[in-house]
Amino acid sequence: MPEIEETKERFYEILVRFNEFDGVILYQGIFEHFEWKRGLMNPYLDHTCDNDELDKRKKEAQLLVENGGFLCFLLNRPFIDREYGTDFIGSDLTKYHLNYSRFKRENFQQRIVHLNIKSDEFRKFLEIYGAASSYFDHYNESIEWILIAEAAGRVAGMIIGRTDYFIPTLVPDNQPDTLKEYFTLLADALTSANNKLCQDLPGWLAEFSFSEEENLDSERVRLEARIVDIARRKGQLATYKSVLSLSSYALVASVVRVFKDGFGIAVDTKDELREDLKLLDDEGLPFCLCEVKGTNKGVKRAYINQADSHRERSGFEESFPALLIINTHIRSARSITEKDQEIASEQIIHARKLNVLVLRTLDLLRLLRLYLSGQIKVTEVKGLLTRAGGWLRVNESGYNIISGQDSEEMA
Repeated sequence: MPEIEETKERFYEILVRFNEFDGVILYQGIFEHFEWKRGLMNPYLDHTCDNDELDKRKKEAQLLVENGGFLCFLLNRPFIDREYGTDFIGSDLTKYHLNYSRFKRENFQQRIVHLNIKSDEFRKFLEIYGAASSYFDHYNESIEWILIAEAAGRVAGMIIGRTDYFIPTLVPDNQPDTLKEYFTLLADALTSANNKLCQDLPGWLAEFSFSEEENLDSERVRLEARIVDIARRKGQLATYKSVLSLSSYALVASVVRVFKDGFGIAVDTKDELREDLKLLDDEGLPFCLCEVKGTNKGVKRAYINQADSHRERSGFEESFPALLIINTHIRSARSITEKDQEIASEQIIHARKLNVLVLRTLDLLRLLRLYLSGQIKVTEVKGLLTRAGGWLRVNESGYNIISGQDSEEMA
């Protein structure tokens, strides 16, 4: 089998719609891409998803099933659903068709090649190419599944709703004879299994309908759309929370998302210093320069000096607002309580002298929570970020600016 990226490119070249076929076979992970990248302090997982293509294929898949067709998802890798607090549960069509309530998918510690085959139709295929990276379980009585294979006593392959086939498989070698054998065995298995299911439930049964079916179909569509919206929003909120664990460029990217998507504040990231970003007003002009840092310890004098130095190198006056956003105690903290450590008074005094406002990522996240709950307006947020230097500390109920000698109560 060609490399997955090559397969993905070929897949996107297909201009026809899913619903123009009787069945569609596709590999898990076609719509998403993960890559571990090296940061200054820790590696981080970079994720991309072709949402436009994915949404289009979701609609086509639904039409395919409604027309009596089937989908076959080839499970060839572990699922990546969450990493560093970020949610990826809906970033692939395979995941989307497994996102039922009270349905669990987990990965084995290592791939299992010896399967307990439950379906005679798939026996020849799985005896040669079967291998499981993941397993499944559910506590949802509305889910109808037919087992295809088990691995280590767990369900590893199944048919859900008589239309969605999930097949645990190796990726075959990219050799003509091997590919021919692979897809011939798979197609024979799918044809045999699908014909058997169709015999069990003939198509003409759809001619009889209950009065409530139309309302149920409409409600299902509404709930599916709502589930997608909820998953996207939870993923977005999880992305915001990642500022508490990331470092290097991944931290900068996460902070940018907090400002742009969270507060709705425009950001200019085109800076050669790479750890700088500028917050822009409604006219597109910078009103605050931000320095973003990650550390396994607390706030250091050097970080405050860098924020001041970068302001000077960017051509701004000493009076121009400079913000040091710092993710402290990245590795040492095992809870929010351990994360929430005081900034040393001598550092706060130094920040005040240099007109640098220090904001821990925990403070930034709490400030966003106040904003999203309607307790503070974006104009107030902008006003806070441009106040005199010191420490902008945010807690569960409000915030105050600490100068090191006294504090100015704000809310």
